[in-house]
Amino acid sequence: MKNILLALTGLLLPILTQAQTLRGIVVDASNGQPLPGVNLVWEGTSEGTASDIDGSFGLDLHRHLPHPLIVSFVGYQTAKLTITEANAAERIRIELAPGTTMDAVEIEGSQSTFSMSATSTLNAEQINRGVLRKAACCNLSESFESTATVDVVMNDGVTGARKIQMLGLEGIYVQTLFEGVPINRGLSNVLGFDGIPGPWINAIQLTKGIGSGVNGYESMTGQINLEFLPPCNANEPIYADVFASNQGRFEANVIHNKMIGSRWSTALFAGAATQVLEMDQNNDNFMDMPLRDSYRLMNRWQYLGDKFQLRMIGRYSREERTSGELGFRRGEHLGTQDRYGFGFNHDEAELLVKAAFLSEKREDRSLGITGGYTYTDMDAFFGNNAYFGTQHSARINTIFEQKFAEISDHSFRTGLSFQYDDFAESWQDSSFARTELVPGAFAEYTFERPRFTAVAGARNDWHNLFGNQLSPRLHLKYNLQPLTSLRATMGRGFRAPNAFADNLGMLASSRVVRVLNTPQAESSWNTGLSFLHKFEIGGREAFVNLDGYYTWFENQLVVDRDENPQLLLFYNLEGRSTAYSLQADFQMEPLRGLGIKASYKYQEVWVDYLSARLEKPLVPRHRALFNVGYTTKKGHWYFDLTANYTGTQRLPSTALNPEDVQLPERGESFVVLNGQVNRIFNHVEVYLGVENLNNFIQPNAILDAENPFGAFFDASMIYGPLNGRMFYAGVRLKLNTAK
Repeated sequence: MKNILLALTGLLLPILTQAQTLRGIVVDASNGQPLPGVNLVWEGTSEGTASDIDGSFGLDLHRHLPHPLIVSFVGYQTAKLTITEANAAERIRIELAPGTTMDAVEIEGSQSTFSMSATSTLNAEQINRGVLRKAACCNLSESFESTATVDVVMNDGVTGARKIQMLGLEGIYVQTLFEGVPINRGLSNVLGFDGIPGPWINAIQLTKGIGSGVNGYESMTGQINLEFLPPCNANEPIYADVFASNQGRFEANVIHNKMIGSRWSTALFAGAATQVLEMDQNNDNFMDMPLRDSYRLMNRWQYLGDKFQLRMIGRYSREERTSGELGFRRGEHLGTQDRYGFGFNHDEAELLVKAAFLSEKREDRSLGITGGYTYTDMDAFFGNNAYFGTQHSARINTIFEQKFAEISDHSFRTGLSFQYDDFAESWQDSSFARTELVPGAFAEYTFERPRFTAVAGARNDWHNLFGNQLSPRLHLKYNLQPLTSLRATMGRGFRAPNAFADNLGMLASSRVVRVLNTPQAESSWNTGLSFLHKFEIGGREAFVNLDGYYTWFENQLVVDRDENPQLLLFYNLEGRSTAYSLQADFQMEPLRGLGIKASYKYQEVWVDYLSARLEKPLVPRHRALFNVGYTTKKGHWYFDLTANYTGTQRLPSTALNPEDVQLPERGESFVVLNGQVNRIFNHVEVYLGVENLNNFIQPNAILDAENPFGAFFDASMIYGPLNGRMFYAGVRLKLNTAK
């Protein structure tokens, strides 16, 4: 590998060095305050970006300069700037004037299904709010159905929770962040992204591979960073949406923004969801989706000063779900064997704080402090087996950042962190608790040239239960051409496993649970290569992305359902556990407004179980995605159709069961079609859609469903949809009360 890199370097050094990225900041012309969420798009293309939370941005240069850049933001005059080679080499400052007196500039071309940068050091994918509108409004887990990077899967046949996989591994190995602050940890992750309303999200960044260690040690296969809508849109203070389906599902969200003076702003988010109909489309006498009631509140505050910025978020959510056999009622059947039921109550309160201190002497120097506290309480039952759990978590993280000199290719970030977690859980008649104290320190060095970027970092965390944990990480990026990049990454991460919370859906069976030894820290190494090339076909933009990742575990909490179909075993890894993932993406716009995306993924995951080295169950080797979307010239109509192919996957062995309660060795392959049509009328948007248009339903999803209290009942081996074709409709409303 070393010789290959040296050879590539020798071949590429003669290539002329040139700037690859237009960098700058967008501010309010009246007061100089940074503007987050501003859209910047090259005129006549779909290539663009949005300014981040401090108003700064980085945008791939247009291949032909000079070229106009369109800068737009609600409540401000749209600006049209001509970018030349001379000003592209500098960090530009864009000032937007408040008001809407100028005519809006019509931007030809549709918004890409997703965007990938040729200049970002990490292999990152951006999903913006426009893409999120192309799916049902509801929870965030449904927002990944048009990207092949994240796979959305069902855990079991009773909880109805959708979980994610990345690089062939469970979402517990993906670090979830709110604008850089870790969230959804431990018991908080039981609902996955089901607990986050999609309309609250402004953008999502998906990072494949090990990710940066600045924000924590738990990123092992990727990072998902969520940006909630900023509370500073004074000219669009109220947003509301409602959603309804023919299967008795209803959801609603309201968002209210308010400016308080010139520096303070706040936003109040409220959401509710309910499922009122008992659906049984596969005729197994079990509800396809649980009955549910959920309520979510969030209040966000923001202060943007000249040298000090503060962001605070308070969140509260409550979720209640009930499922099982048709007609099950908690008050009537719980504790009996008349009907099998499942249910849980999940309550969570969270406070997140981010503060930034900007240097008066140097723009490149800053100090950031983030902190948070989360309380989670949940109780659940599976038949007549009960689970209870509570978690208290607190975290503080400091980050100091600057360049080695004010004009330099070298910069660094360093800081200290402290993580506190307290768990108290019980299953049936067993109770267990643990307290984790994890102080840590980290440093990250960046060397950045127009064509080559290297980011080398390491963090060291001392865990009171698992001892010292060193996590080195390295990211390399080389631009072969202005719009062609090659990336390499390698690093280590670790996490504390939660046997029950991480695998709650597996308790929906008659299996006897045994924890064979005390769970130790899960740790793994991840390495990957990726290649991105952007080009033109017939004058229209296109790109192809190829990547491959390999993950191997030093230790893992193995979940074994193959030793015996009547047992669910947990034990520390003895041997090898590996995951391979190869993916290819192609996207183009053959006609103005028409976008096409195709993806294919091959993955293998193998684990050394007690019995043998086996392919991990419920992980398909082959996945494919095809998406086509069309936007009319004036942007009044959106049409979107997505096809997801899932290949066969190994099922946990049931060979020791009687023949009439055995499942095949592998599940069948299937395709799911989803489509949606959007129509925009000024401040009102109406959409109609369908999920699972081809009506595929997993056959024999629940093993021995006729005898749920018998020895062979198992509802935890789900690989496909349980509910069939669903039609839905919704309305999005934006109220502009500005005078």
